Amino acid sequence: MRVKDIFSDSKTNVFVVTNQDSDNELDWIIEQTDFDLIPEEEGLYLVKAKQIKKDNMSDCFLIISTPERIAETIIKKNIFGISKTENIVESKTQVIPAIASECFGDYNLYYSVDNPNVGIEILKTGLKKAENKNVVAEDLGYILRDEQKVNEAIDAFKISENFGPSSEFIYWELSRLYESLGQNMQQIEYEEKYKANGGI
Repeated sequence: MRVKDIFSDSKTNVFVVTNQDSDNELDWIIEQTDFDLIPEEEGLYLVKAKQIKKDNMSDCFLIISTPERIAETIIKKNIFGISKTENIVESKTQVIPAIASECFGDYNLYYSVDNPNVGIEILKTGLKKAENKNVVAEDLGYILRDEQKVNEAIDAFKISENFGPSSEFIYWELSRLYESLGQNMQQIEYEEKYKANGGI
């Protein structure tokens, strides 16, 4: 299947790029996968996504490179229903993956400022499916933190702690969240964990 025909398949969440000889992404060759999450294996994938506008959402795809989890290109339909590409930086709307990720990356990939609940719900759904729960929990925790949902952010970061956090900074985030609640004992506990795991 070519990328330009991707919208003929409404069921597949992730396609893998198998041939990118063409300079035009729409002519790349892709194959269906049964992935429910963005895999951590190195590769180039087309991932089902949501284009978020203030009053509605539409389906599209993101080209995502793993394991860095870099997304630069959107595949969407034009007004005539024909597939086209768009640079994510130049897009006038926000686009986020419609499924969670098993590989680490910038949590802003899931953070729609116009409608943060979309990303939050995608990540909560992904958390139930993920083997690498720490990855999804951290994406979720950072968005909940930014949205001032302190108790929910703590719950998410503690899932990461239980499954193996990506770095000592998860302990730092927990210490700051507990500080914001005035829970000094927990704040100090996580400050000590931060230092014990390499934090300065």
